[in-house]
Order: sequence, then structure tokens, then C-alpha cells
Amino acid sequence: MEKFLKFLSGYVKLLICGEQCERFLNLCRTRGISIRKICRRGEEEMVCVMSVRDFFCLKPIRNKTGVHIHVLEKRGMPFFFLHSKKRKAFFAGILLCFCLMVILSGKIWNIHIEGNLRNTTPEILEFLEEQGIVHGIAKGKINCGNLAAAIRRQYPEITWVSARIEGTRLILTIQEEEIRQEDSKEELSPCSLTADAEGRIVKIITRRGIPLVKQGDVCKKGDVLVLGRLEILNDSQEVVRYEYVHADADIYVEYELAYYKEFPLNYIKEIPSGNARSDYRIRIGNWIFSTGKKAEEGWTRILSESPLRITENFTLPVFLGKITSGKMQKAEAIYSKEEAKALAIEELQEYEKNLMEKGLQISANNVKIETNYKSCVARGYFTVIEKTGKETSVEVQEEPPENPAG
Repeated sequence: MEKFLKFLSGYVKLLICGEQCERFLNLCRTRGISIRKICRRGEEEMVCVMSVRDFFCLKPIRNKTGVHIHVLEKRGMPFFFLHSKKRKAFFAGILLCFCLMVILSGKIWNIHIEGNLRNTTPEILEFLEEQGIVHGIAKGKINCGNLAAAIRRQYPEITWVSARIEGTRLILTIQEEEIRQEDSKEELSPCSLTADAEGRIVKIITRRGIPLVKQGDVCKKGDVLVLGRLEILNDSQEVVRYEYVHADADIYVEYELAYYKEFPLNYIKEIPSGNARSDYRIRIGNWIFSTGKKAEEGWTRILSESPLRITENFTLPVFLGKITSGKMQKAEAIYSKEEAKALAIEELQEYEKNLMEKGLQISANNVKIETNYKSCVARGYFTVIEKTGKETSVEVQEEPPENPAG
């Protein structure tokens, strides 16, 4: 920060010659003149740096000491503008840039949508475009209250919308209603819930039916967890009749899932033959501008391309790409222990991702990775929690005989 302030005010590098250089420095200190980077060149010469403001206060001190002052360098913003005063286009560009910043800061360049699950972001952006809300619209043309009301009218499942402007961002916070299925379940056929996995019950919340297990119990595949048959009792606690319902519960079971993965350390990889090159290209619609020559016959070309984004939802129809081309040859290679472990960890993480996509929760990872001279082996087990409860038909019991009236 100090260097920036010195650059703004400007400073000069001076050569001071004379027999009274030390007296010159003492007088400067007495009058509060700051001198930096003092370097002696001899008994009667020294080089120093001081600000432009202090430089114009040296005349009385120079007259008293009789030293000669030579300006070696002039640096800083004042001298830059002094040398550039004839460059009118430069100053016009600065003014134009400032005006553009003022104009662009009054527009919306980022539309951020959060909280939407049932309605995708592209779908909402398309609706906003129909309402005239696009990237680059002036802030004054947006009425946040009317915009929130229009979104609620268009999407009945959205219960609450907050629209606000922060800087050049339009932020839409959405809350959607939860899908309720309880009413429709009343009309479903009676059933019980049975276990489709063997393990320990870690959580059970019963909404309809009679739970036959509790938290901590161990169940086997096929065991009835929630019975869809209710016993109606009289005052004497005798079964009068049975009622059959569609059992409904959230049941989570914990069990161990074995994991084993092995791959050899030797593998075949493709390497450039030494004449590989990298080219770049820009694609605008159907127009492609690329550098370099066409790939020779037998060469392999690898293209990596990505769109040009200004904000998260503002993508320009411009794609920047890199083309790596060259003649490849196959060669035998061996993974190092670090490379093999990294590859095993990557496969393990991919396996964990697949488990979570299937709805399983991983409570413990007990997988160990071992590497020998031939292969890398990852073995162990995961402790997972899975939602269980398969709907099965409920066994119909014979109704109890009616008790004769006493």
C-alpha cells in the first residue's frame, strides 16, 4: 500500500554532490524532509530518493550547504500523465472505460437460482426470458415483487419465491412444496413390509401398521417388519375382528458389504513418439478458427473444448478448444506404489459414489489397500445403511367367532 501511495504522489532519484552532504542530510531531517535509499558514491557524492513534494522544499537547504542536485530519474503518476499529455486517445480510452463500467454496473449479468428441485434451472431461465428478464437487462426494468408473483403463478408447486438484486446479480430463492402421498395410500391394497436385506435395524418410524421389530433388532431377508393387519379388541381385550391396511414405515437396516478390487501393476500405455504438438481453436457457431496445420496421416488427435462463460448461467456461443496431435506408440509401463494407490483410491471413491446414488449411506469404510511386486489389491468391507421394507401381501386371518350375548 505504501509503494502504491508513493507511485500516486510521484518520486525522484537524486544525485547530490558537494562538500557538505552530511550537513544537507541533517538540515533535511530537521525540516521533516524524508529521504530514502541513501547510497554514498564517494566522500562528496550520494544518491537518494524522495517525494516530489519534498523535492520542491530543497532550495533553501541547497543555498545554505552549496551542494549540487541532479535529477537522475522521475517516477510516478504525475510524470506519467505529464509525458502522456499529448496522447489524447489514451485519456479518451480511460474515460470511455470508466463510462462503460458505470453503464455495465447498472445491468444484470448473473441470474442465480437456488432451492429449485422439481423445476430445472434452464426451464426457469426460459420462462424469465419470456418475461423479458435476460442477461444484460437494466436493473430499473426489474420489479422483484411482480417477478416473484409471476413465477408463483407459472409454477403452482412453488410456495415461496424471493427475488432480490445484489450488485449485478439477480438472485431467486425458491421453496417448493413437498409431494404428499398419504391421501393416495389410503386407497391402496393392504400389505405388510418385509425385509429385503439382512442386518441390524438402526431406525424405524411407523406411520401405518403394527411394527414387529424395534431399533437394535437383527432381521433376516424375508422377515415381516411391519404387519398390515390390525387386531380390533373389545373391552375384555379379546379380538373381535381384523382390519387390513397398507403398511407404511421408514425402516433403515445396517449391514456389511464386501469389497474386493485387484489390478496388475504392469500395463500398456500410449506415449507420444516425440513429434507431438498442441494447437488451439475458437468455435463460434459453425465457424471454426484454428491454429497450426492439419494432422498428418496416422496421427492421433485429442480435442478438449469448453464454452466461454461470463457468469454461471451466462454462456456465450463461443467455445475455446485445445487440440493435441501426434503419433502415438504403445509401450509397457509399471505403476509406482504411489500411482497404484492413487488409482485404487479413485476406483474406491467411484464405487462409493455409485452406492450413494443407489440410496445407501456409508457409515464406515474398512477397506485396506496393499501393493506387492505384481499387483495392487483393495479388500475389506463397507458398513452401509439402506432403507428397507418390501411390500408383500398380508395373510388374511379367519375372523373370530362372535361371542353370544350374556
